[in-house]
Amino acid sequence: EVGAAGVSSAFFDVLGVKAAAGRLLEAADEDPASDAVFLRHGYWQSRFGGEPGAVGRTFNLSGFPVAVAGVLPPDFEILHPDAQFPRDVDVWVPLPGVLQAVFGAGRYQDLPRGSHFMRGFARMKPGVTPAQAQADMTAVAARIQEKTPDYYDFEGWGIKVISLHDDLVEEVRPALLVLMGAVLFVLLIACVNVANLLLTRAVGREREIALRTTLGATRWRLTRQLLTESLVLALAGGAAAVTLAYGLIRALAWVAPADLPRAAEVSLDWSVLAFALLLCLSAGLLFGLFPAVHAWKEDLVESLKVGGRGSSGGRRGRRFRTALVVAETALALILLAGAGLMIKSFSQLTEADPGYRSQGVLTFLVNLPQVRYSQPEQVRSFYDRLRERLESVPGVISAGAISHLPLSGSASSGTTRVRRSETVPEDRRAGEIDRRVVTPGYFETMGTRLRQGRYFLESDHAEAPLVAIVDQEFVNRFWPDEDPLGQHVSINFGGDPMWREVVGVIDHQRHQSLDRVGRGQVYFPLEQQPNNRMYLSVRTSLDPSELAPVVRGTVLEIDPDQPISDVQAMSSRTAASLSGPRFTLLLLGAFAVLALVLAAVGIYGVLSYSTQSRRGEIGVRMALGADSRAVRGLVLRQGLLLVGLGLLLGLPAALGLSRFLESLLYHVEPTDPAIYASVGGVLLLAALLACYLPARRATRVDPVEVLHSE
Repeated sequence: EVGAAGVSSAFFDVLGVKAAAGRLLEAADEDPASDAVFLRHGYWQSRFGGEPGAVGRTFNLSGFPVAVAGVLPPDFEILHPDAQFPRDVDVWVPLPGVLQAVFGAGRYQDLPRGSHFMRGFARMKPGVTPAQAQADMTAVAARIQEKTPDYYDFEGWGIKVISLHDDLVEEVRPALLVLMGAVLFVLLIACVNVANLLLTRAVGREREIALRTTLGATRWRLTRQLLTESLVLALAGGAAAVTLAYGLIRALAWVAPADLPRAAEVSLDWSVLAFALLLCLSAGLLFGLFPAVHAWKEDLVESLKVGGRGSSGGRRGRRFRTALVVAETALALILLAGAGLMIKSFSQLTEADPGYRSQGVLTFLVNLPQVRYSQPEQVRSFYDRLRERLESVPGVISAGAISHLPLSGSASSGTTRVRRSETVPEDRRAGEIDRRVVTPGYFETMGTRLRQGRYFLESDHAEAPLVAIVDQEFVNRFWPDEDPLGQHVSINFGGDPMWREVVGVIDHQRHQSLDRVGRGQVYFPLEQQPNNRMYLSVRTSLDPSELAPVVRGTVLEIDPDQPISDVQAMSSRTAASLSGPRFTLLLLGAFAVLALVLAAVGIYGVLSYSTQSRRGEIGVRMALGADSRAVRGLVLRQGLLLVGLGLLLGLPAALGLSRFLESLLYHVEPTDPAIYASVGGVLLLAALLACYLPARRATRVDPVEVLHSE
């Protein structure tokens, strides 16, 4: 099975694509009789060895003879979050031919007016704004609505103009912005730490700087020296970081979600290196400027006197260092709170009820070619035999099929009506509803709970009364206060409505993703609504992966020319659907842990220096009778006071910035008090550990030695 997509003749011209070999689509290819197809560059190389002579060769595609007319360039890829453009499109086909093969309609005009499965691509004229384009398309949509009110007057259907770039990144932009903010916070915390260390080092060099100044060194010369030292440090750190990043990028490629746009193209190119260099220079100037400014404001005479006795740098220096610790504590709280919210959200998401049980289920896709399975009876017979043979395989508990499997990326919807009195509001009589075709045994195989009525039976065949099963979301919309059993529904595809009696109600199946409840769903039996393309679900007592060769062989026994594709355990699909939140959680959690460690290091560094600078005071206190507990308490109170101030300042900022996480959270409030209490406790515990070592060291001061040195 190969991925294919149908496009109109102007598609590649609109995107500005040129052929790597042969030609691309032309207006003449709009003829349904055209046999031209166009190959992805990678498929051309793997299937035809990249031979120029492949252009003009013929092969069989879904039962139709086609000829290679051209090859796309190697860098062409439609990165589009849409089922109509999967990432693995190997063959591009003129759209009229697809319509003829699938719908029996050779022209766009012959499609049912309720069809809205295609997307339009357009290149705007120079000088035209998106707002102007939207206004024009809104007028077009209004004219369509006037001609076909039954399809557009109750659901707000229209034409939305959006840039391809914005459409591509719409889903991932919030997560990437949050991660960029986390990176910035970690960088700031690191800069604060380095600034603190350099400031401490500068205090220790007050006598040296005072002597240099006395001997004629200007402020500019001293500033240049201090900034040069910090820039060398920053560039050395940047070089190490780039080396580490090279390896981490490769590691992240393994955990990045499949739907992250252009993830495979992420690399350390010249632009990234230039950005890293600029960042290093900026950080070096930022944390190197503090010691320089501190040096400007020192009194030379006082520095010469105090510097010789191991000064603490004066009150201004102490205040500045403590302010930096408070700031990094606040930044660490923001990151920890974000990570805490994401952890709780992910936990809630993994416990969400998707409407089915994924463990122990193997799924795969069978797409019967229209040319060989053109009659409904052929389709019914194939899937009936396949189900029977699968259920006879040792280890198989049950089997069933559905046209659009949850979490498979495929979907189908239609304008649905329910038989109600005209006095009932329009939105309670019609709406856009997801439609599915299933076989008997599917719901039982997937473990979907029956709320009312019954599942489909073998007796629901083509000659039997038309029936349907709806989900609870459907019932909530159309019959919230009535019994749904015995009601009638219809999806109108342009012909006379075919009313079906509702015989059962099931749990809602989360189809697109686990974090959102979708539209209402209506299900039809395959016997009454034949569908060539079906996903098979097989529940087994074995490891689902062990069953894959068996099901493949079972299909080939029925039809030796019929491939299967998209073979996955349902649990793997569920895990893949969580890859995006898991990726965000992994990175944000890593940044939060790094911020916690840096904050603890910063607290430790400040308290260590403060303890060292107060040796004389501590020695006097101990000489006057202070015991070890009192000395430890003195140091611990100083450290915890700084952390407490950081928490008080960081809490409002964390509450405000958590709003940016709201779109990424599932059943978690951005202001969840339990999360903030927990991360505050973690930060206090880390601070306590960071304070303990300086406090313990303070108790080992020898009063006699200190008083003698003083």
